[in-house]
Amino acid sequence: MLSRSLYGRPEQRLVVAVAKMPHARGGRLADRLDDLFRTVHPKDRGPYTPAEVAAAINQAADERVISSTYVWQLRTGRRDNPTQKHLSALATFFGVSPMYFFEETEADRGTVPPELVAALKDDDVRDMALRATGLSERSLRAIKDMIERTDRRRPGRGRSSKSARQQRLRTPRVRV
Repeated sequence: MLSRSLYGRPEQRLVVAVAKMPHARGGRLADRLDDLFRTVHPKDRGPYTPAEVAAAINQAADERVISSTYVWQLRTGRRDNPTQKHLSALATFFGVSPMYFFEETEADRGTVPPELVAALKDDDVRDMALRATGLSERSLRAIKDMIERTDRRRPGRGRSSKSARQQRLRTPRVRV
């Protein structure tokens, strides 16, 4: 599916896989950038490499903005003072605000977590979320239960049997 990039050129739409883990909002730039690498990537493959990120940024800007070595250095913490141009380019590539890379501030309140931004780039996920608006609480619980049961069946995604049992005891069964 083609979409328009922020630079006005058509590009392949990014379909993402979102890891089920807490949002890493540690104080270090490297931690935040690494969190983006691990959570924002095509769902049919693993994370992007620093070379792929740098190449995409440079191609979108029609100039050399950043090197793959510098992306790697930022991700690993070997460098920690990028320019505004670098942060803006990385933020655009990963679909987050440049403010994501800074310490939590007053500006962070009300911002959308990057894992949600990544999930909503998937057309099917966005369509389901929009269609769920206005459903009854009972219907939403039924859909959530269905998603959780399906998610547990995927390899590496399930809860331990004890925590799954505890969850079933807390969640009332709903028939729609």
